[in-house]
Amino acid sequence: MLTNIRNFADWHNPGKGAVAGFFGPAMVVDPNGEIGFVNHQARTLLQCRVGGNLQTCCSPEQFAAFESYRDVIVTDPKLRFHMALELEGTDGPAPFEAAPLPDPAGVPYGFMIRFTGTEVSNGTDTTPDDTTDAFRWQTVLDSANQGAWDHDFERDRHYLSDTWRKIRGLPPGAPVAETTEDWLATIHPDDVGNVRSQLALLDSGATDAINYKFRQRHASGSWIWILSRGQVVRRNEKGLPSRIIGTDTDITDIKSVERDRARLTERLDLALDAARMGRWELDLSSLEMFWDDRLLNTLGITDGRNTRAHVEWRNYVHPDDRIDTQAQLRKSLDERRNISCDFRVITRQGTEKFIRIRGAFVRDQESGNRYSGVCLDLTEDYRKSVLLKKTRDSLEYESRHDALTGLANRRHLDHQYRQIMSEPAWQDVEQAVMHIDVDHFKKVNDTLGHDAGDAVLVHIADVLRKYAGEDTLIARVGGDEFVVLFPAAPDDAYLTRIAQKIIDELIRPFEYGNTRCDLGASIGIAKGQPDWSAPRQIFIDADLALYRAKSAGRGRVRLFDREMRAVAARRKSIQEALKAGVDNGEFICHYQPQYDAQTLELSGLEALIRWESPSHGLVLPGEFLPDAAEMGLCEKLDEIVLQRAIADANAWRAAGLPVPRMAVNVSARRIAEQDLLPSVSKLDIPPGTLSFELVESAFLDAVDEDVNSNLRGLTHLGIDIEIDDFGTGHASIAGLLNIAPRRLKIDRSLVQPVVTSPQRRQLLETLVNIGRMLQIGVVAEGVESKSHIPILRDMGCEALQGFALSRPVPPDRIVTMLTDGRKKT
Repeated sequence: MLTNIRNFADWHNPGKGAVAGFFGPAMVVDPNGEIGFVNHQARTLLQCRVGGNLQTCCSPEQFAAFESYRDVIVTDPKLRFHMALELEGTDGPAPFEAAPLPDPAGVPYGFMIRFTGTEVSNGTDTTPDDTTDAFRWQTVLDSANQGAWDHDFERDRHYLSDTWRKIRGLPPGAPVAETTEDWLATIHPDDVGNVRSQLALLDSGATDAINYKFRQRHASGSWIWILSRGQVVRRNEKGLPSRIIGTDTDITDIKSVERDRARLTERLDLALDAARMGRWELDLSSLEMFWDDRLLNTLGITDGRNTRAHVEWRNYVHPDDRIDTQAQLRKSLDERRNISCDFRVITRQGTEKFIRIRGAFVRDQESGNRYSGVCLDLTEDYRKSVLLKKTRDSLEYESRHDALTGLANRRHLDHQYRQIMSEPAWQDVEQAVMHIDVDHFKKVNDTLGHDAGDAVLVHIADVLRKYAGEDTLIARVGGDEFVVLFPAAPDDAYLTRIAQKIIDELIRPFEYGNTRCDLGASIGIAKGQPDWSAPRQIFIDADLALYRAKSAGRGRVRLFDREMRAVAARRKSIQEALKAGVDNGEFICHYQPQYDAQTLELSGLEALIRWESPSHGLVLPGEFLPDAAEMGLCEKLDEIVLQRAIADANAWRAAGLPVPRMAVNVSARRIAEQDLLPSVSKLDIPPGTLSFELVESAFLDAVDEDVNSNLRGLTHLGIDIEIDDFGTGHASIAGLLNIAPRRLKIDRSLVQPVVTSPQRRQLLETLVNIGRMLQIGVVAEGVESKSHIPILRDMGCEALQGFALSRPVPPDRIVTMLTDGRKKT
């Protein structure tokens, strides 16, 4: 019903006079047929009154026809056609017509029912014939683009309008199916069952109304949707419909919209399912909420009720989140702002879930203001994010800490120090850095294995934690190097005391299984304030102090002073010049003569390296070899000496000079290299003219097959082997036999005391006897006085070498000595 009688009457009041003054019977009814106005003639003819209903004034068939007409007009208010109607007058049926009464907006709010005859019936049958009805209906329905149909089975008269055929793509007068079964054959197979059911309801008398939808084949071959509405207007004596009248409307476009809407709804449902979203609405007038099945499932609700009181949601909010969540949602509701809120809920089963609700305020004057939104189940995502965060935190921790000791690594140390530098509160605070280097760690790794080495490192970390204090950062910055950062530096005495305690603790033997590990440590300490111009200077200063501690003999503590920077600058200058000297050929040989112990004739030369630096002058080995070793240049320098000594010796021989045997120093590392023999074999070395001196302490009893192979190869090339510094190491008789050297050079530390110490003289004599017994010649180094000569000669030394006989001299002096054939006396 579009309006009630009162509203209808109030709106149509201007037409009241027109109805009252109409010369024939007339009335105004609302869309339900309720009478709002009726004039005197109509009351007299039809015996009706205001408040009554048109249904009492006509047959059921005629009222059904009126309802069909009303539905057409209401569906499309633009239509303005009239409908013929038979009403039951006091003297029999009387012709009337119905016409729509639109409001100012064009919407029909009622209908005028007026008499169309020339006079009021006196009982004579005034029912229009079927032809007149068909003509009027065709005019009406054609204008509404509806197909009219009228099936009178008793008279076997069937009417299908041209519009009916047009809807189906048929031309006017085109033949159509004549039987019900033939007609059903044009219906979509999926809809035939429903149509049969509707027809069965008509036949059974369960209904006289036709109102159903189906798909029917169009002339083009496609399917169109038809809305069929009609009414049984007469039944036969068996109760079967004998006449049915109705209309067909093409609703294909409407069904397409419905189909698209259904597809959109299906896609939306799939998207909501995939996103684990539930949908909700809140009616702000009734404060009722709608929760869809997905939301009920999220909360573990199984009662299936989708409509719920708005206060119920609070029962599911986690108690710890309830106050904050309620306040946040209340603020959004009061201000009519969109809702965005994350919180935890407890489901009906007691499970904790993490959800997020989003809602938009909808202003709707017809249905009332409301909120419409979704609820997302974030539980899985939250758990993944927690796991991801734990993993990320673990990886971040691992990237900043040493996996073995759990101490900070260099990256974390640098990061923390940058943090200190960036904070104004630390700008005027002095920091301290303690750099610790562990002694003998490599020996533990080499002799006991890496497991023992790992245990030692863990022990060292524990010692540092014990003494460094809680307000420090301890880091492992290298294999056996550690740094302790004091954000606020204690005084020098305290730092020194802490460092000494660490050294004292590490000196104590550490037991690994049944093995004792002897350790030690050297520590350098530096202090300073943050300096962006030199951010790592404090660490450099601590390293310089550590270098000084190690140079002083290890197991010591040194505090940084500025003089260390000057020394370091000089070392850096020397190292840079040293590298350039190697590249520029600045290294030469000086030669120290060796003399026959019995005749004191020149019997050999030892090649010794010298550096003729443009900036530093002539530099002795003691000044640059430590730096060369640190830079990894010793093997290169050995190669330079070998090549220079061979070149000098060959030049002297070419000049006809009697060149004695030449000795050159070779490192243990070089003697073990696989390319030694190929490179030496390329040199011009006459057999029996060259000896390689090997340091006992770094060589004897530590040889392997590669070394033995190289030694045999050198012997085959005519190059002798000599052991230098003999007596200072731990050589065994077996080691000497294995290497079979040509000569032993007894270290000066054993030779020099023999003049004044009988005990040392006896020791030296024992060493000489060992050589004589093994048929190995003995050379005595460090002959510093004339008194040494007869003693060493009497012991049986083969050759003598020392400042008392000759200092190392440049090549040109050797030429003179060889020319003169000078003898020592």
